[in-house]
Amino acid sequence: MPLPLEDLLDRTRDALLAGDLAALATLAPEVETETDSLRPLPEADARRLRLKADRNARLLQSAARGLRAAQERLVQITTGPTLTTYDARGRKAVLSDAPNPVLRRF
Repeated sequence: MPLPLEDLLDRTRDALLAGDLAALATLAPEVETETDSLRPLPEADARRLRLKADRNARLLQSAARGLRAAQERLVQITTGPTLTTYDARGRKAVLSDAPNPVLRRF
């Protein structure tokens, strides 16, 4: 029979995979409460919980990286286009960092 914490860890995993940040916000305090009230467990149960907690930690790290990448992309989009290329060594080089020139009518 699954432990209540195990169910919460599985629900957290599902929310992470679905990108459901609202569900994560409600699950986090539940996981914390359940963890605080956790009693000593048989080794098999403890191992199972540890594996699920480690899995969720990796998913949370990946989600955080994804959010940071999305934020960076939004900044790039809002600051306008830049022309970038790569040099002979494969390093990224910005060729034009200036805003688009203003067109004048003569």
